[in-house]
Amino acid sequence: MTENMTKPNSAAHSILSTGTVVADVTAHWASLKTGALPPRRSEIDAKLLAHALPDVFLAEIVSPRVARFRICGQRIEDVLGMDMRGMPLTALFKGTARQELNEALEQVILGARVTLSLQGETGFGLPDMTATLALLPLTDDAGRITRVMGVLERRGNLGRSPRRFTLAKPVPDNTPAPTPTEAAARPALRVITGGKS
Repeated sequence: MTENMTKPNSAAHSILSTGTVVADVTAHWASLKTGALPPRRSEIDAKLLAHALPDVFLAEIVSPRVARFRICGQRIEDVLGMDMRGMPLTALFKGTARQELNEALEQVILGARVTLSLQGETGFGLPDMTATLALLPLTDDAGRITRVMGVLERRGNLGRSPRRFTLAKPVPDNTPAPTPTEAAARPALRVITGGKS
């Protein structure tokens, strides 16, 4: 995926269309991992995710708890009814859901894949709407986690916009525990003596 998302050709449309959008994008991301290390942003192939792009975004990490949209799929922008480039991810949330998102981003920056179950706000003109949000870390060419690839797969009618999500609950990760080789690839903590206690 490049940061000037282009319209994919139809020939690639169904390459990964084997399940839910979240499952397809997550499977592509996982296939590019090197041991426990997240893939590089430049390795993501938008052509293989053609059917999923309306539900996919790319965000830049600007602090441990803040990320801003760089690319945003059309179905995601439909939630707020506007161009979301440059906006923080929290723009899609309100109330305690923002805190849950911030805590999820802290885990993503450490290299974890995080999935959240979302509930849309309710009220007049706001029918029941739920969603699944997957946050997948990406590295730059120097190996630093600087981007987040996200998938927002929503269900139900959108109703009037703008809409936001008011509830976000972490979904347990059923990924098998890493092998000893994968665990060894993770950076270890090093104790530095002589510092302030």
